[in-house]
Amino acid sequence: MPKRLFTTVHEGWLKLLFASFAVNDREWGEKLYDHSEILYRHLRFIENLYVKKRIEYSYERPAIRLEFTTEGEAAMFCDEVLARIELQLSDDGDPLAKRMLSDLGYIRKRLHREFERNAKITAFDKSLKLDGIELEKSSLDALVLFLFEESYKEYELVVIYSYAQTIVDDKRLSEIFQILIDESKFHLKSFARMMAKMGILAVPRMVTQEIYRFDSLERFLADGIDEEKAAKEQCRALAEAVDNEALQQFFDFINFQEDYHITLMEEALERIK
Repeated sequence: MPKRLFTTVHEGWLKLLFASFAVNDREWGEKLYDHSEILYRHLRFIENLYVKKRIEYSYERPAIRLEFTTEGEAAMFCDEVLARIELQLSDDGDPLAKRMLSDLGYIRKRLHREFERNAKITAFDKSLKLDGIELEKSSLDALVLFLFEESYKEYELVVIYSYAQTIVDDKRLSEIFQILIDESKFHLKSFARMMAKMGILAVPRMVTQEIYRFDSLERFLADGIDEEKAAKEQCRALAEAVDNEALQQFFDFINFQEDYHITLMEEALERIK
């Protein structure tokens, strides 16, 4: 498998993921999300193979612009990158390549059925409206800043925990990182859907190797605990700043989830000391 395949699959995962957040038809959006999860699994399959074979790879990738105005264009946007992934694979009997080609063929057929969709995409219209909630300018500004910062942070954490899970041998550590990956995906989905409703959806900026690679797992976990505590404070501050009970309850809900993340990372830190 060519080294550039990892980068292209990473791009494919993100394009399907953020297209799933962008479309207004939520039933189809959930199907796109499921397809994006298949691409994420492909990414992890390749990552584990590269680690096993000592092949260098990177989570760095090109910037991604969400350039579509209808749901049909969103399907074409996703199909284009999947076609590029297919070109980098060969059906030479390798079980992983055969699995990926089968998955891609199925997903592309499903996408082709949606090319004629003409429903407008409103996820980039900068309406700054959220489910009819009226916010004061200071509350709205705080919310917008938080969503951009936290959507990047949660994407960053998916990358960091994915990389960490790949290089650890301890079964419980691997389980902890998987829980943290799943939690970060949920938070990313929650924040990105809010951004789509407000017309400000965007793919987070790239995560560099300096951020997700580390020399000391112990130092990485200790820093991670500090970052989770900072995230709790940001959620608490936002809940206080946003003058809306439903939003306050949501951010309190996210805030308390960070407590469990800290507990898990403290457990992981104890295991390696």
